[in-house]
Amino acid sequence: MKKLGLVASVVALLLGCGETGSRQDYVYDFRDGAQQWQGGFADYPSQDAPNYQLEQGIRAMPSGFVGSGYLLKGNNHSDDLFMFVQRKIDGLLPNTRYELQAAVKLASNAGTNCAGIGGAPGEAVYVKFGVHDSEPKQVGYHFNADKGEQSQDGQAGRVIGHLGIDGLGCTGQKYATKTLAGGRTPLFVTTNSAGEVWVFVGTDSGYEGLTALYLQSIQLVFVLR
Repeated sequence: MKKLGLVASVVALLLGCGETGSRQDYVYDFRDGAQQWQGGFADYPSQDAPNYQLEQGIRAMPSGFVGSGYLLKGNNHSDDLFMFVQRKIDGLLPNTRYELQAAVKLASNAGTNCAGIGGAPGEAVYVKFGVHDSEPKQVGYHFNADKGEQSQDGQAGRVIGHLGIDGLGCTGQKYATKTLAGGRTPLFVTTNSAGEVWVFVGTDSGYEGLTALYLQSIQLVFVLR
C-alpha cells in the first residue's frame, strides 16, 4: 500500500467543516497493482455468467492514459448487475465505532444525456462504497451486504455518484477521469475484536448494456466516532 494524496478539494470534502475526531487514511493507487483488492459480481444468475461478458482485474489503462487500473466490465442483462472490488482493512482499533468516508477516482467512457436500454449508460450506473462484517460476495443471486438498490443507499452502502462525464459524448470511444466522494448520509461501522472491517466499492447498474470502467485509486478515511 502506498500513501498518496488526492486533490485538495476532495480531501476537504471528506473532512467536512469543523469535524473533530482522529482519522486513519488508507489510499490505494492501482498503478501499484491490486494490493489485495479482489473483484466480483452480484445480482445476476451466475450459471449464465458467459453471457454477461464479465471481466475484472488489473489491466493497462485505455488509450490516452498511462499505467494500470482495476477494470470492472460486464453486460447488465439482469438490469441490476453489481460490479465491485472488496478488501479487508486492518490496523484499526478493536470493537470501535468509526465513520467511513471514501473518494474514488475512475476512468469512464460514459457521457451524460445519452440514451440507453433501461437507463442511461452514465447517470444510471451508480457508484457506491460500503462495509460488511464478513467478505463481501454474491450469495445465491444477491450481494451479501445491504448496499441498497441502484440509486438508493442501503444500510451498509452509500451512493457517491454515477459514471456519466459531461462533454464526453455518447460514442463510448473515449475515456475520461472523474473523482467521486461524499454521500447523502454518513456511514458508520464498528470494527471486530481484531480491529478489522471489510469494505467494497462498485457500480450498481440500471443500464441494460455493456459497462467498462477502470478504478484508478481508492481513498478510505476512518474517523473515530
